[in-house]
Amino acid sequence: MAQYHNIKFLKEVEGLSERRIAKKLGISRNTVSKYLNQPDIPTAMNRQKIYGSKQYSGETKRVLPIIDQWLEDDLKHWVKQKHTAARIHKRLVEEYAFKGSASNIRKVVAKRKKKLQKVFIPLEF
Repeated sequence: MAQYHNIKFLKEVEGLSERRIAKKLGISRNTVSKYLNQPDIPTAMNRQKIYGSKQYSGETKRVLPIIDQWLEDDLKHWVKQKHTAARIHKRLVEEYAFKGSASNIRKVVAKRKKKLQKVFIPLEF
């Protein structure tokens, strides 16, 4: 937000070009242009609306119950036999004709594993 005001000040008050503003502030000319062409001031709320509400694709939603089941089953096995995110993606592609990306599955598996972890609170006497 402060950068937005600096860019506007340098353009309107000092009359600098976009190129000079970018050089002076050490940012990209594209950023300067974007801020100057924006009709309203950027706020955290605007960014949260755009980036805060990520939804899974239909393809990923289709396999979420399968991933959850595999991760729950893994809790019964010892460490070397548990699924990795790469192995889960490979199985989904082979067994369920999954067309999503491996990186997306890695993110989903990381979130799901965090939820399934047992909480351990050490006792002090």
